Amino acid sequence: MSARVLFIEDDAGLARVVTRHLRARGHDARSAGSAEDAVEMCRNGYRPTVVLLDINLPGASGWDLLRTGGLRVAGSPPVYIVSATNVPAARLREFGVAGFLPKPFAIPTLMAVVERCGASAADSAATPTEDEDAL
Repeated sequence: MSARVLFIEDDAGLARVVTRHLRARGHDARSAGSAEDAVEMCRNGYRPTVVLLDINLPGASGWDLLRTGGLRVAGSPPVYIVSATNVPAARLREFGVAGFLPKPFAIPTLMAVVERCGASAADSAATPTEDEDAL
């Protein structure tokens, strides 16, 4: 299943490599170099099915983005923290993130996370709601 991926990462080289791999697998992958850029992309209509979020960003940090609810405009997609810094499980739970992908990560591991989210989004879209069942 295809996913819409927003990779929020200030390392432009890593962002290029990751988005290239994701696109080669048929995903709509876009990157933002800052939390502010990511929020703007979402305000302009991009609706990711999964967000890969670096913590140490210029301007607002990844934690700031989560704390302020900046991704609500995009429907609050699942967020995976992508960081070279170890993040305690309690911190991940505090912010309600879906998971943690430590840098450096293997591309097959990244693909598994993204494709699982793409499949979940497709299942959600295909599952009728109670209102639709009544029709």
